[in-house]
Amino acid sequence: MPLSLAGLEAHPAKYIGPMLVSLTLEALQTGIVINQSLTFWERAERERNVVRGLVSFVTIVAFLQTSLRFYAGWRVFVEGFGNWIASVLFIWADKIQSTTTVLMAAPVQVFLIWRCWTLFNRSFTVLVGLLTLVLAQLVSSVVVTIQTFQAHFGVVPEAEVEAGPLPKVPISPTFVLSLTCSAVLDVLVTGILLVFLTRSKQSVTSSRFRRILKRLTVLIWEAALPPCICAVLTVITYVTLVDICYWDLTFQAILGKLYVISLFVTLNGRADLQDGPRPGFSTNRISNLAWTTNTPIRVDIPTDIETGGVSTRNTQADDASGVDTPTDPSCARPAVVSEKTA
Repeated sequence: MPLSLAGLEAHPAKYIGPMLVSLTLEALQTGIVINQSLTFWERAERERNVVRGLVSFVTIVAFLQTSLRFYAGWRVFVEGFGNWIASVLFIWADKIQSTTTVLMAAPVQVFLIWRCWTLFNRSFTVLVGLLTLVLAQLVSSVVVTIQTFQAHFGVVPEAEVEAGPLPKVPISPTFVLSLTCSAVLDVLVTGILLVFLTRSKQSVTSSRFRRILKRLTVLIWEAALPPCICAVLTVITYVTLVDICYWDLTFQAILGKLYVISLFVTLNGRADLQDGPRPGFSTNRISNLAWTTNTPIRVDIPTDIETGGVSTRNTQADDASGVDTPTDPSCARPAVVSEKTA
């Protein structure tokens, strides 16, 4: 963005403020990631190796991004204190922002795509369509990073400012593509999971399993809504504010960790749902609903996506009662659901 020294000194909130806000929000996000990570690893033995590897990778990238952001902040607010020009000179840690974001987002999105693919009877069309968006997002983000290293960021000399108005900053179609692919993919995956739960609910007659479905639905909203909204806002603010201020960078900075938090909410929420709430224990989420019995039930659930029907083959319980059950879209294999007295 072409900037004049006079304009920068007159409006520091437009250019330095976004970095300070981003650091604060990323620090809060990092604390949430640490808390969710500890919860996950307490019972990680039940997860597959690929899931544990996925969690480890995105967690490391999230911590790396936070470290780089604090390094960039230290350079501006400590080493370059009072130096207006240094405050808008993006260094390498700032220029790789697009790549670090996609390294956190893409693995989580692939995990959600795998869930959707499983729910749709391993549909090749669903798999190819969603993976195409992930690939487009990944490639375009790398291209944006390369272009960022080739671009010049700085302050326009006063002689050029006096000669005429500052040139407009062109919108990068590649960057818009990377952000749009992320937003569209979030909407599609969330929609697929919610539609599946809605159709499954129609074939369930048991009130207690309707409560489980309700909890699953809220869990999906809790996990998917924040990164989806942030991705949309990132596109909107970039297109509208790229030539005005740096506030669009705030949404870009926090987007990646929202995907990591979304993954932890999904995995930890699924584990809580399988275990059931413990007496006197709260998950501190709006999806924390009461369970009605203390009888453990093991269910083997086949699904039929074409008809929306869900049936139960084998049900083993102390009272040997037959029930219609929904399926948990976050787990493609049979689940053990423990129900306890609220």
